[in-house]
Amino acid sequence: MPERALDGLQVVDISQGIAGPYATKLLADAGALVTKVEPPGGDYSRRLGPFPGDVPDPASSGLYHQLNTSKRGITLDVSVASGQVVLKKLLAGADVFVAGEKASTLKAWGLSYDDLKADFPDLVVAQVSPFGATGPYAEYDGNSLTAMAMSTIMYNTGEPDREPLATGGEPGEYIAGVQLWIGILATLENRAKNGGGDHVDVAMSDAVACADEYNSAMYGFQGAIRRRYYSRHIFGYPNDIMACADGHVVVIPGAGGFRSPLTPDVVSPMALLLEDPELDNNPVFTGAGERMIRWREFEELVQPYLSTHTAMEIVMTAQALRLPFAFVPTVADLLSDEHLAERHHFEHVATPGGDLTIPGQPFKMSETPLKAAPAPARGSANEQVLAGELGYSKDDLRILSDRGVI
Repeated sequence: MPERALDGLQVVDISQGIAGPYATKLLADAGALVTKVEPPGGDYSRRLGPFPGDVPDPASSGLYHQLNTSKRGITLDVSVASGQVVLKKLLAGADVFVAGEKASTLKAWGLSYDDLKADFPDLVVAQVSPFGATGPYAEYDGNSLTAMAMSTIMYNTGEPDREPLATGGEPGEYIAGVQLWIGILATLENRAKNGGGDHVDVAMSDAVACADEYNSAMYGFQGAIRRRYYSRHIFGYPNDIMACADGHVVVIPGAGGFRSPLTPDVVSPMALLLEDPELDNNPVFTGAGERMIRWREFEELVQPYLSTHTAMEIVMTAQALRLPFAFVPTVADLLSDEHLAERHHFEHVATPGGDLTIPGQPFKMSETPLKAAPAPARGSANEQVLAGELGYSKDDLRILSDRGVI
């Protein structure tokens, strides 16, 4: 049995930023040999930080080191002919080629799936871009915020009479990265069964739009457009974040939280939590439609309890009553969380700026566990790959360096 699940898989990755590197990080941490190909100036994530001591240093970008664990790194300008020659030599031994460029750019470089499939018939070409390789928006630029705007997620977030809101962070990039990773694994499984390469085309806008819950179904079946509702889930209220004595908690009573016709004589779990059985006689509390419409009155009913109890007290009691409440931790809280600590979620990797704590693996594998090794320094594997594996001489490397190709 291999030490890790993807031992033996060879991946060449020219993508930058978040989506592509996150997909190849998952492959690399699972054992794939991922060669990260950076432009001579480095992946642009190196310029984004965060940096130790808030002092910009491309070698110490926290984002770069988080997204590129377990890879080896070379520098190569694939936008020029001599760089494309080197890259194609590298692709000759690869199973997967990952790119983060638009279709027209890859075509101009001679690196599109159609350009490569004759010479590399078994190669999986995996491409992630803002709007995909086809369609009227294919040439548009974009990022996570663009994708969130183009999906209904942003349209449904915020207050009904205010502008739509975006969530924090870069969720569109990570959603697209996960879809790219899944697409790569699916094509590799097909290749193992039937042979031949494939083209995985991930549009960030598509990936995020697939997470729109049931908005399209509502419109398709009912002709209804789901509106913004104070960033709340309009159905099944409460499904919300509320203030408590020392912070905030997620209040989710779930399907069994309130009294139902099947249990008319039983005090509901929510009433037990709030230490007031009489709430079960209040229509604002018991009626799903009333809670949704009169949500401010509902909050007035629950706030006396929430405001006098800590998040820990509320969540522990709620969970004992089988109510799926949760804390709303800060990052410091998350890093010290005993549950994540017991699951060994966070990992420590070495960087030029010191040890960096990063989120660990998104899933556990008992027999072939994922493991993160430090991200590569810029061009650290140039000699190993170009000279040792592709046969370039030291003079060749010097010429390529002088010309700015590596």
